[in-house]
Amino acid sequence: MNGSPAVLSSTSPVECTLMNAVEILEYGRPFHYGQRSVPDVKADEALIAVNASGLCRTDIRLLEGGTNLGQLPRIPGHEIAGEIVKVGAQVSQWQTGQRVAVATDVTCRTCVYCRAGQSQRCQNKKRIGFELDGGHADFVTAPADNLIPLPDGLSYEKACVVPDAVATMYHSLIGRGKVGIHQKVIILGLGGLGIHGVQIARLAGAEVLVTSRSRARLDAARRYGALTVNPMEEDLAAAVADFSGGLGADVVADCVGSHETIGQGLAFLRPGGKLLVIGYHDADIVVPSVPLFSTEKEVIGCRGSSRQEVIDAFDLVGRGRIDVVVGATCPLSAIGEAVARMNSGSVIGRLVLTR
Repeated sequence: MNGSPAVLSSTSPVECTLMNAVEILEYGRPFHYGQRSVPDVKADEALIAVNASGLCRTDIRLLEGGTNLGQLPRIPGHEIAGEIVKVGAQVSQWQTGQRVAVATDVTCRTCVYCRAGQSQRCQNKKRIGFELDGGHADFVTAPADNLIPLPDGLSYEKACVVPDAVATMYHSLIGRGKVGIHQKVIILGLGGLGIHGVQIARLAGAEVLVTSRSRARLDAARRYGALTVNPMEEDLAAAVADFSGGLGADVVADCVGSHETIGQGLAFLRPGGKLLVIGYHDADIVVPSVPLFSTEKEVIGCRGSSRQEVIDAFDLVGRGRIDVVVGATCPLSAIGEAVARMNSGSVIGRLVLTR
């Protein structure tokens, strides 16, 4: 199938009614690459010609059916950057031709959480790339309120990663973990989230230790100022004790979310320390109650980010304080190859689908 875009240029009116898209047709089956109708634009929305979309591990997990996506088929993709090609009748703050990224959560803006600036907790939200069609396509629609302008000079490939892989770690470490100067922070898991978490924690003034079984990922983390340990080659408990002076870490950020890493995270904390649960590999986790209350350790769930935190993340990226790590790119039409590369564990940072 021809993977060419459905418009002659990103600033011209849409000239075709069909677009290329990656779809989930049925749970338990691979992604399908085919054609879909270009979506209609509602009065409060914009139509975005997608230039790049990040392929997240969550996208692949959607195939398992653990998340209710509503009526299939569904276009996944919640890391999106592109150019506005059309705006709805009620949209006045955006114009065609503007470069934007898209915040994932479409929120009600009226509930107690939205009014408190905690949009990630909105109980009425729908998510682009989950309950709503996402950005693994030539075009996507999004409410105008979900659009974020791109800093000058930031590529689409890097920009699409910011609303999730960067902003989520900003929310987790700064918003939820309150990471600060001279704290000891351990990051378990060094994928697209973890590598940006290293930079955010270091920027906040913390000392960082990261774990991974990949030498290439550990090399990358060292370039951003982290100490590293490969648990396949080194004694992880001894490395943590040496890193923390035997006291334990102030914060452990678990980007995996397995039974093993939850247990490790609690064991590696000092009394009063915080375990940030960011990943969710296993559906259920077990937390021993006696060690938890006797040492006053905290287990803190971390989900996504508020809209303001996405804006803050873009500000840091635009000022060169955070380097967005794109480890590989694949054309949208090569979605099968992209998934295989993700599953191989060879990608450092985020894999991005290009147009």
